Amino acid sequence: MLNNHTSEHFSFLGINNQSNLTDMRCRTTFYTALGRLLMVDLGEDEDQYEQFMLPLTAAFEAVAQMFSTNSFNEQEAKRTLVGLVRDLRGIAFAFNAKTSFMMLFEWIYPSYMPILQRAIELWYHDPACTTPVLKLMAELVHNRSQRLQFDVSSPNGILLFRETSKMITMYGNRILTLGEVPKDQVYALKLKGISICFSMLKAALSGSYVNFGVFRLYGDDALDNALQTFIKLLLSIPHSDLLDYPKLSQSYYSLLEVLTQDHMNFIASLEPHVIMYILSSISEGLTALDTMVCTGCCSCLDHIVTYLFKQLSRSNKKRTAPLNQESDRFLHIMQQHPEMIQQMLSTVLNIIIFEDCRNQWSMSRPLLGLILLNEKYFSDLRSSIVNSQPPEKQQAMHLCFENLMEGIERNLLTKNRDRFTQNLSAFRREVNDSMKNSTYGVNSNDMMS
Repeated sequence: MLNNHTSEHFSFLGINNQSNLTDMRCRTTFYTALGRLLMVDLGEDEDQYEQFMLPLTAAFEAVAQMFSTNSFNEQEAKRTLVGLVRDLRGIAFAFNAKTSFMMLFEWIYPSYMPILQRAIELWYHDPACTTPVLKLMAELVHNRSQRLQFDVSSPNGILLFRETSKMITMYGNRILTLGEVPKDQVYALKLKGISICFSMLKAALSGSYVNFGVFRLYGDDALDNALQTFIKLLLSIPHSDLLDYPKLSQSYYSLLEVLTQDHMNFIASLEPHVIMYILSSISEGLTALDTMVCTGCCSCLDHIVTYLFKQLSRSNKKRTAPLNQESDRFLHIMQQHPEMIQQMLSTVLNIIIFEDCRNQWSMSRPLLGLILLNEKYFSDLRSSIVNSQPPEKQQAMHLCFENLMEGIERNLLTKNRDRFTQNLSAFRREVNDSMKNSTYGVNSNDMMS
């Protein structure tokens, strides 16, 4: 099988013009199996690897040949390319060790990357072609099992990110020219591709094989282009769609988590309306049914609140250097719109007190920062929650809140946060007990009457 994976022996590897392009999905599974079989004895044997790749090399050369002529059979080119990238994605998925993955990487880069870029440029409006290409790229930048480890002197990590940035930028700018898409086709034609781009960018940003500081240092705009395209794509999606499509919401919120953790200066430098869009998407995600989305939002909020708290502390200390422009502007926007952060404080507190909170630890992390940034608002909120209780329960509820802030200092150091998280667990238990007793009391009175 490893020596004979051609259409002669496996008819589904051929180009059948009658079948649907999506029917080629089985090829990814087939090549994942072949890739795993190959890995058993491959080791560092490059000759064996090249022998195995011969049919795929021939297919790539055929597509390159077609693209180099002005008139080529588009159907044939599409089918050859889609089949090929599905095969390659299966191999890339199976190669989760450094040696084998490097063989694949050196085979595909730089020789065949331009062909993938050209395909996106030509057929951006046809998801049957773009989805497999984008998914292959997302797989190649995924540092699965630490397989993407480049030598200290190798520029390959940066070069791979450049290719990723080029593909996201090209696809993003092209897909935004589609104009109005009917509601029933918006996911297939537009949102699915955007979702894969978000996953691709997240994998590249969190793979730990690129030092992103070098881009600005050397005036390379690859990182900026990818991030600016992300913002353009994001603003083209209505808020409701972000949560209506599960795959899109998962890829968006997990990307946002990485951005708020490692690229907060970029977030802070955005226009006010973009910052408000991102914050309201976090606010809506906090109440999402999908626990993964909800946890991701808590993490994003924690990073943002921590950043804000640090900048505020710095601006209050007169002796330190002045804040940079981005931080200063971000602080200014947040001070102009305190209602956004206050609403999130109210949401998180309500979920913890009144709902079945499945991710209490995640919820506790941003809560302390939210309280410290809005002490007066928290005090009002606390009073209204206490006053909403039956008179005989108010004292107990007041005590619960007192215990919550017991021993908590005005900082976000790890020790202080951990103490707050412990206090919050006790707070939730006490509040639940208090509420259970009050409902029990009501019921027993009803029975008596």
